Amino acid sequence: MKSTNKLKFTSLLILLLFVVFFTLTACEKSLSGVLSIHMIDVGQGESILIITPNNKTILIDAGEQSEGRRVKAYLTKNRINKIDLIIGTHPHSDHIGGLSEIIKNFEVEKIIMPKKLHTSATFEKLLTTIESKGLTISTPQQNKLVEFDENIKLHFLGPIKDYGDNLNLWSIVFRLDYMDKSFLFTGDIEEEAEIDLINTYDKAVLRANVLNVGHHGSNTSTSKQFLDYVNPEIALISLGNDNPYGHPHREVIKRLEEASAFIYRTDLQGTVILLSDGIEIWSNQVPSNKKDSFQKLP
Repeated sequence: MKSTNKLKFTSLLILLLFVVFFTLTACEKSLSGVLSIHMIDVGQGESILIITPNNKTILIDAGEQSEGRRVKAYLTKNRINKIDLIIGTHPHSDHIGGLSEIIKNFEVEKIIMPKKLHTSATFEKLLTTIESKGLTISTPQQNKLVEFDENIKLHFLGPIKDYGDNLNLWSIVFRLDYMDKSFLFTGDIEEEAEIDLINTYDKAVLRANVLNVGHHGSNTSTSKQFLDYVNPEIALISLGNDNPYGHPHREVIKRLEEASAFIYRTDLQGTVILLSDGIEIWSNQVPSNKKDSFQKLP
């Protein structure tokens, strides 16, 4: 009797190990060829990590200076020791404040920032850190297409012109294409810059499956005309919980919902991860404006 039970136990153990091995193997295979977009929760600021299927990395901003360590910890947790491209969208501290911490602690291949200086202590510290690491800053060339990685193209679209002292309008705007899917990143651009993009490019250039919503969901951005051009399926909004600015503004959420976009928000959901195999896009959680149980998006 004991022998029979032992045999049954051994058989179950072997079966369990087989299931675990099969599951791990399937997961490993399912992650091959996958692009990941990480909208890191940095409170009232923005930081987005992009990891290509070949493990090349892009870091867009790093929140306020106080959030630099949090972004550093997130990169370390994801086993990242080199950043191929850092994009500082514009000189405001809630976007570039944490970049000094990142540049000091990681190998960085290239840094892109707009050709706009600022007199803040945060901006000066960033410039000093970049210089101390022997790095230089490149400025984005409007309408330049870059083959960043296999099947990964970066199309730099803005800033379009000299926007004077309005730093938000200077935000770097670019579209990332991975096979059939596209992702539009807009920093803090406001309606004036949106209209300039519309007047400069065809709809096909601005159209994207995923829109990184400008200026944390402020009503200064994400105009109806711009939304009609981009026509996103998914909207990413980075902002802090109970922030003093009232972000995201109700009008913006209404416009996004009228456009039938799935909305992800760091204030409600923390860090959000999107994954794409170039054919479909899915997430680690359900959109904030959809209570259904599904996770995969069309």
